[in-house]
Formats: sequence, C-alpha cells, structure tokens
Amino acid sequence: MFWKKDINYVIIVLGLIFMSNQFRHKTSSGKRKRDDWKGKVWGSNIFSVLLIIILVISFVKVGKEIRLRYEIKKEINTLQVQLEDLEDKTAKVDKLISYLKTDEYIEKQARIELNLSKPGERQVNLSNIGKVDNKNLANNQEPNIEKWFNYFFD
Repeated sequence: MFWKKDINYVIIVLGLIFMSNQFRHKTSSGKRKRDDWKGKVWGSNIFSVLLIIILVISFVKVGKEIRLRYEIKKEINTLQVQLEDLEDKTAKVDKLISYLKTDEYIEKQARIELNLSKPGERQVNLSNIGKVDNKNLANNQEPNIEKWFNYFFD
C-alpha cells in the first residue's frame, strides 16, 4: 500500500524519540552521557521537540493519504456503477439493432409506411372510419332537449 512508507517514517521518528529519552537518563556510573557532541544532541530538548514536530507532520501526512485513498475508492465505485449502466444500455441498443435488421421488422415497416402487401393479400383501408364529420355537427344547432324529443318521438 502507498501509505506504508509514511507509517515507516512514523515508526522511525518514534524510535528516535525513544533513543533520545534513553540518552537523557543517567548511565550506570551516575553521570549523564553528555560528554561528546552526540550525547549533547540526543539529549537536548530542542532535538526532542524537533522529533515530535516530525512525528506530528508524519501523522498528518498519513491521515491525508488515508483520506485520499477513501475518496479514490468512492470514485471508483461510482464509475463502476456508471460502467454497468452503460453496458446495460449498450446491450439494449445492440438488441434493438439486431431486431431492426430482421426481415420481420422490415416487412412490418413496409406494410405500415409504404402500404405494401404480400401477393394474394387484399388491403382494407380503415383510416376514415373513426373520423366524425364536423360539418354536420356545426350545422345542427338545435337545443339538447329538442334533440332528445326528436330521438324518442320521430
């Protein structure tokens, strides 16, 4: 994983802090080990503060990496859902295309659009049956009660 490197930095800094605290403690002879320059650096408060700052920065960096990884996973999941939807749509379009290429569809469209028929068939045009003649309705302006009277008694 990409954030393991950052965790290693944190572990190293924690080790350095632990080692710094060991130098601060007295040695077996009762003297502090500050005689040489290494002992002075390891035992100084400034070095400990510097190590703690590095530790905090490392924790912040690891936190950012973990958040970034979470956001990337979330985006991958949304993209996978979109991919599945697009694959479904593609399958439907492919199915429609294959139907449109069939002889059944071509024959159906030829009958509907071009009014073609097979040899031996007769066509019946029913397109004018459902239409009402508006001229008769417009000329007939009788009141409704007269229409009913004429209907029953004429």
